[in-house]
Amino acid sequence: MGYLQEVDRWLDMLCTDLADQKITFSEMKRDIRSRILESYKNGLKAGGQSPAPRERKPSRLRERQAV
Repeated sequence: MGYLQEVDRWLDMLCTDLADQKITFSEMKRDIRSRILESYKNGLKAGGQSPAPRERKPSRLRERQAV
């Protein structure tokens, strides 16, 4: 499961809990802010890392010109 799919599930759960009055708006806001702060801190830790290199495929135009 991707990160954004996980976030969507988590937000759905929070909204359901809010609608069912299991949590208050303030609690939901606090939970969202905590998650954002955690994500921000993780981004800072990974700051020096570069994304994995992608395999580049030749464009179709270059393939046609080679023929």
